[in-house]
Amino acid sequence: MDLPLWLEIFVAVAMVTGTFLMIVAAVGLVRFPDIWTRMHAAGKAGTLGVSLMILASILFFAPTDLSVLFRGALAVFFQFLTTPAATHLLARASYVTEYPISDRTAVDELRSFLPVRPDEGFGEE
Repeated sequence: MDLPLWLEIFVAVAMVTGTFLMIVAAVGLVRFPDIWTRMHAAGKAGTLGVSLMILASILFFAPTDLSVLFRGALAVFFQFLTTPAATHLLARASYVTEYPISDRTAVDELRSFLPVRPDEGFGEE
């Protein structure tokens, strides 16, 4: 299987960039102070990193088997569909259950929109 040189370079760049973004997500998980910033790092950099790595795999293996194109496109689609929803739900659940906020958090803008406990009313202080 011989790919054109420009496609090999594009696949290599996409794979290296995806790997770099996954490493950035892992460092963010270790270094950030609270669950919300950690989820931001994992959600943003992780989603783009995985998507770039899948795109590189699609471009590399698509000439041999076209089903790779379909399965890879589905994988990227579901990655973009599920990761933001999951991080949003985890962040909301963490906030409502009073998971400790970092001492570096200056403003709590959600206090007026979300109850601290599920049985409390919205907007009450």
